[in-house]
Amino acid sequence: MTTVGTTSNTNTSSTAATAAATGSAAGKATLGSNFNTFLTMLTTQLKHQDPLSPMDSTQFTNQLVQFSSVEQQINANSNLEKLIKLQQTAQTSQGISYLGQTVEVAGTDLPLQDGAASLTYTLPKEARDVKIVVKDSSGKQVNSITGETATGAHSLSWDGKDSSGTQLSDGRYSFQVVATAADGTAITTTSTSFGKVTKVTNDATNGTTLVMGAGTKGNDITLTMDKVVSVKDNSSSINNAQLAAANAQYQAALAQLQALQGNSSNTGSSGTSSTTK
Repeated sequence: MTTVGTTSNTNTSSTAATAAATGSAAGKATLGSNFNTFLTMLTTQLKHQDPLSPMDSTQFTNQLVQFSSVEQQINANSNLEKLIKLQQTAQTSQGISYLGQTVEVAGTDLPLQDGAASLTYTLPKEARDVKIVVKDSSGKQVNSITGETATGAHSLSWDGKDSSGTQLSDGRYSFQVVATAADGTAITTTSTSFGKVTKVTNDATNGTTLVMGAGTKGNDITLTMDKVVSVKDNSSSINNAQLAAANAQYQAALAQLQALQGNSSNTGSSGTSSTTK
């Protein structure tokens, strides 16, 4: 797992990527050995064949073509492994640009950071009453806040206190918008929350993920970049030069990725033929 954080930077290799690379190397070594053995046997038999009754070369030719096909497949797999690594690098570089930024995230996860949290909800129609129920990481209700009832989008800030006024610790929380129409039926809403990205991680299972929270293991909110709705520029956290550098790394990795895709396409379309008489 590769981890980029505000206070730590840990790099370890991906097990899946290592296994895939090892598999390709072993495949190439085995193929080369078998191919050389095949050519040795073929030339030896051709040398010692009866010139008045030559052997049928069709079978050997077919095997030669098959070896060539397998070699192309292994090369294609190697290129795909490189593509995956480049994609991971590009995603990580893009993820770094979120580090220290406040992002708006779709869903009902609610990070409490520095004793405060913010969320939004949208009502498709006017409601009779709205309650925002806040829960801790175990699902226990800690507070209930009255919300606005008009049609449209609404913002709400939570001071991190429970229903008795006790300040809660920073970490992972969630919320539920309970909206009721005039006829007593439930209204379906859409919600987002805001949080500061404190860490960027990358592994073979989850890809590049963003982490928001108090920095306590098991008490953070982890999300994929496709959940990000918007990004707020926190100039005090990351300056323009750092963002420009991260973007340059991303663009360079993307260019390598596109070039490698072109090479892989050309390799797949080429073929080898052989004829023995």
